[in-house]
Amino acid sequence: MQFGIQHGMGHPKWQKEILRPEAVIPFVQAVEKAGFTDLGFTDHPAPSGRWVDADGEGVADLFIALSFCAAVSSKIRLLTWTLIPNFHNPLALAQRIATLDSLSGGRLTLGLGVGYLKSEFFAMGADFEKRHEHFDLNLKTVLSGLTGKDVYAEGNNFSAKGTRVQPPIVQQPHPPLWFYGNSEFGLQRAAQMGQGWIGMFTTDQVVSTIRTTPLPDVGVLRERLSQLDEALMVAGRESESFEKVLTAVVPHIDIRVGWDKGLYQEKFNELEAMGVTKIIVNAIGDDA
Repeated sequence: MQFGIQHGMGHPKWQKEILRPEAVIPFVQAVEKAGFTDLGFTDHPAPSGRWVDADGEGVADLFIALSFCAAVSSKIRLLTWTLIPNFHNPLALAQRIATLDSLSGGRLTLGLGVGYLKSEFFAMGADFEKRHEHFDLNLKTVLSGLTGKDVYAEGNNFSAKGTRVQPPIVQQPHPPLWFYGNSEFGLQRAAQMGQGWIGMFTTDQVVSTIRTTPLPDVGVLRERLSQLDEALMVAGRESESFEKVLTAVVPHIDIRVGWDKGLYQEKFNELEAMGVTKIIVNAIGDDA
């Protein structure tokens, strides 16, 4: 089993110093040296003040942040955790993906989701009610742009008539796609076209807040993994090299308080035996 980590802005009282170079550089280099395989930033370009005041996680532009991290690291993969295609023009998004993949030497992984904050959809000019339909169209357009061929596509607020995206992508045919998949929609997209599936353990509060399908325990997880394997088989795809990624396995790890390594190891062993290949954690603190 491997482990990834989200940058430590998850603490609701995070301070601006946590994003300064003298804080980010040693953080990135420390997690790379420790053996984490993936480093993520999340995608909330326009959250509401109400969400922020209700202890929403700290956020930064994920492509700028990951580009900075790429420059001060050499091995760790750069993870969009998770990217919401509907918030971005798909041709501009394709260029940002191709640029970061090039600058990082092919270390980008695309974690993808449909989003959940209605107010953020309004702020970004995206249609919340049609988020699944537009997700499919926008992602198809992004992937078309990454082929290096001229793109002809029509969508919500964009019209591509022979658009060509540069620079060329490093990873062919594109960076790995991991689909957030508590829901049937995400699970099926992962099985049909992804290189990974992302599941998230939930509480009742999480289900209500982010409008996701419940995944409360290992019993339900076992059912989802079985559904995923079946969907992969139906799609004629191999499951051996497919990433089964899980988050919210343990609470946010507060570096000031510490944690029970033995208890976490027990959980990790159980999940590994079930077929989970990677766990993403969040180590938090309110200051650098």
